[in-house]
Amino acid sequence: MTGNGWSARFPADWRVEQGARRIAAAPDDGAESVAVATFPLRRPFRPDLWDEAVGELDVVARDLSERLSTVAQLSNGRNTSVAGRRARVYEIRYERGRITLVERVAFLFDGRREYQLTCRIDEREPDRGETACSELHASF
Repeated sequence: MTGNGWSARFPADWRVEQGARRIAAAPDDGAESVAVATFPLRRPFRPDLWDEAVGELDVVARDLSERLSTVAQLSNGRNTSVAGRRARVYEIRYERGRITLVERVAFLFDGRREYQLTCRIDEREPDRGETACSELHASF
């Protein structure tokens, strides 16, 4: 799939839904999903602002966690790279319909855009979600 200024691979047999600022894919028979969302920035991102951005992303991740579940467990964010780009990644563990899910969210900045890559992994059978997430991250 491609968006404005980016491209990424999703599993070929997953159904894809595309909106104005978000593209997501999910299998017909599972709780897993992957998605890319974009958000405009008022000014181009400068790498020297990374530490300041991390503080803001910690708040965004906490808000996402609270929206998923009032008892969700949010991991401490970690700095890493996604396809060679600096990223901040969080994991949110929660239950939905008696299924334990992990929402892995990676934030990246490029110019005047913020990207949010989200992977939902079903802990009962994590391989399919982990594989799709790795494919998304490697191809972004």
